[in-house]
Amino acid sequence: MSPLQKLLARAFLRIAAASPQSVKKAFARACSWIMWRSNSKARMVTECNLAISFPGMPEDERLRLARRCLYQFTLSLFEVGRTWLWPFERLESRVVRVVGLELLQELAASGAGTVLLVPHLGNWELALLLLSKDYSITTLYKQPKSAEADDFIRNFRQRRGTRLVPGTPSGLRSLLKALRSGQVVAVLPDQVPSRSSGMFAPFFGKKTLTMTLVANLLQRTKAKAICCYSKLLANGDYELVLKAVDDRIYDANLETSLTGLNASVENCVVDCIEQYQWQYKRYKYLPNMEPRNYRDLHSRLYVDLSPREI
Repeated sequence: MSPLQKLLARAFLRIAAASPQSVKKAFARACSWIMWRSNSKARMVTECNLAISFPGMPEDERLRLARRCLYQFTLSLFEVGRTWLWPFERLESRVVRVVGLELLQELAASGAGTVLLVPHLGNWELALLLLSKDYSITTLYKQPKSAEADDFIRNFRQRRGTRLVPGTPSGLRSLLKALRSGQVVAVLPDQVPSRSSGMFAPFFGKKTLTMTLVANLLQRTKAKAICCYSKLLANGDYELVLKAVDDRIYDANLETSLTGLNASVENCVVDCIEQYQWQYKRYKYLPNMEPRNYRDLHSRLYVDLSPREI
């Protein structure tokens, strides 16, 4: 990250943090309209992911949903400003409801380690920020190639004490140590893993490469898991939600465990489907481990493809 890029990033964050919700919504509408009209990559991936996940959805309904998803995606980019720059007390005041916190409180009281599953849903960074007030949280993250970018991101994401560790052997050891000490470890469970660290399991009925990390952590430490996300409400406030996981996630059989993991994520996504990051290539690999050609799929979406062909 060059000095100019860092300057522009900080300027964007400050403007986004200072802008009222009505202004951010106006910019999000404009940006999402441009992304839609220009047939952007974000639109292409969103439409493909929705078609894969909901093959039975009527085409016109899926198109309307895709447009709403793009709007929520662009709005979430503007939300980063206040998440990273607002004083914590001010951010906390915008959380009007907390649902399911007793699940985490009970686990903490029992001394058990907790794997917090935080999918790409709503303002997931805010969810971690809020919980780090009362809990020691360690989370994996993908290190940028640039040391300057790494410092820039760490400066904001660790401001409430959340500990970031890289996805290296030493980082994994840090996760195990935290869980065995009864602490909280946060994982983005819907992140596409490398081919060597994943296995295919159904996600919205379609086999997709799924990380084995969560299953391994649970089996090796006997920790418990909870899902968590922060949902943006229409007026700009937030609802923090914690949910119980699908019990299959604890199964010793890896495929069964991963099926439970994906089912747990699905249960969160359906609560605010438009706020899921459908712009991410969740179905990146086909079951034969070949990369999925999203561009080719998008060109064939509206030629009456059968669900099996998708």
